[in-house]
Amino acid sequence: MGGGVHENTITDLKDFDPNTTEIIDGDADFSRFPNITDLGVLLEIKGSAFFNDSQIQSLGNLHTIGDYADFRDSEIQDLGNLQTIGGSARFENSQVQDLSNLQTIGGNVNFQDSQVQDLGNLQTIGNDADFENSQVQSLGNLHTIGGDADFRSSQVQSLGNLKTIGGNADFRDSQVQDLGNLQTIGFYAYFNDSKIQNLGNLQTIGVNADFRNSQVQSLGNLQTIGGAAYFSGSQVQDLGNLRTIGGYAYFENSQVQSLGNLQTIGGEIYWGERTDLKKEWKAILNSL
Repeated sequence: MGGGVHENTITDLKDFDPNTTEIIDGDADFSRFPNITDLGVLLEIKGSAFFNDSQIQSLGNLHTIGDYADFRDSEIQDLGNLQTIGGSARFENSQVQDLSNLQTIGGNVNFQDSQVQDLGNLQTIGNDADFENSQVQSLGNLHTIGGDADFRSSQVQSLGNLKTIGGNADFRDSQVQDLGNLQTIGFYAYFNDSKIQNLGNLQTIGVNADFRNSQVQSLGNLQTIGGAAYFSGSQVQDLGNLRTIGGYAYFENSQVQSLGNLQTIGGEIYWGERTDLKKEWKAILNSL
């Protein structure tokens, strides 16, 4: 038998039949078809799905959306059996409260101004995640955010099982107190004006780390800051296992008591009146 399109596959929503259509091979804009109120036996939408201003209330058996998913201003409250959104997801002003069985969002997701409280089984966000002014309190099973993570003015207190933030991590004016299992921040880390007191299992910050006006006192297991490190005006006393600062280091007006295991500073060092640390650094360099 030859190849071709499966008999239960359509490419245009005008041919949609809830009793037979299992696959939509392309985009599906349900706002343009108010007569469609039930997805029936539909299992997969290979392109983007637009539920905003549609009459659909349940996703039924749908398990995959290949690209972008827009739930803004929709009637959908529960994502049902949906497991994968290949692109970005929009929940602002939607009625979705629980992500249920959803495991993967491949692009960006914005929970700001949404009703989402529970991330359900979500494990991976491929790009940016915005929790600012959201109702999300727990990250649940989430272990990877590929891009930036914005927790400003969010209700999240612990990062739980999250291990990797690939981009920037912004904790300024957030409720986050515990970094949980977080091991890596790929770019900038903003701890200034946050409630975080210790860095837990965090080992690597890819670029700059800002501790000014933070409550962090010990860097714990942190080994590498790839860019600049701002300790001026911070409460940091113990550098813990820190070995490398790749960029500038700001120690003036800091409470750092000792450079500890620090071996490399790649940029300019601003000691201010901390002649004790400057003397210690010279001794470290002479010992290497």
